[in-house]
Amino acid sequence: VEGRTLVISQASGMVGAYDPKDGSLVWKVRYGQGYSVVPRPVYANGLLYVASGFDRAKLLAIDPVGAKGDVTESHVVWTEDRQIPKTPSFVEGGGHLYLVDDTGSVTCRDGKTGKQLWREKAPGNFSSSPVLAGDKLYLATEDGVTYLMEVSPKGGKIVHEADLGDRIFASPIVLDGVMYIRSEGQLWKIAES
Repeated sequence: VEGRTLVISQASGMVGAYDPKDGSLVWKVRYGQGYSVVPRPVYANGLLYVASGFDRAKLLAIDPVGAKGDVTESHVVWTEDRQIPKTPSFVEGGGHLYLVDDTGSVTCRDGKTGKQLWREKAPGNFSSSPVLAGDKLYLATEDGVTYLMEVSPKGGKIVHEADLGDRIFASPIVLDGVMYIRSEGQLWKIAES
C-alpha cells in the first residue's frame, strides 16, 4: 500500500497493520467483541476485507491508504453482519466477494459497496473455505459433500455435487488445473481424465 509492505494480523476485537521490519503497529481498526478469528484477510479492489470472528461475525472493508494510528472511525468504508462466515475465508474475483457462511449461505457482494447481489443455499455446514477458479466456485461441507457452483455477479447455481464419504474441514486448493482436497482419512486428487 503506497509502496509499503504491511503485515495484516487479526486478533480478538481488532485488526492491525504492522511494519515487518520492526513489528511496530502502523494502524488498527477495532471491531468489537469478536474472538477466534479464523477467516483470512483479503486485499483486493484497493480495500482490505476482514471478518470479526465469533459470536456474530461482521465483514469490514477498510481503505488502508493514508491509515495511521486508530483508523476505526475514518477508514472503514462499509460493514455488513448478514451471512458472514465465522470459519470459512472468502474469495474475490472480478471486483466481487464470494462468501459461504458456516451454515451454507452462499452470497456475492459488490467489493466496493458491500451490496449483496445474490444469495443461494448450499446444503450442509462449512468449515473449509471456498475456492474460486474462473467462474467456478468449489465448496466442501463438513460431511464430505463437495459442490461445484457456477457464479457471476448475476447469480450462482450448483451444477455438480459429489459425496466423498469422509469429513472435510480443510480447504481445497487448485493447482495447475488439478484440485486437491484433504479429508479426515484421505488426500484426494481430482482432475479431468
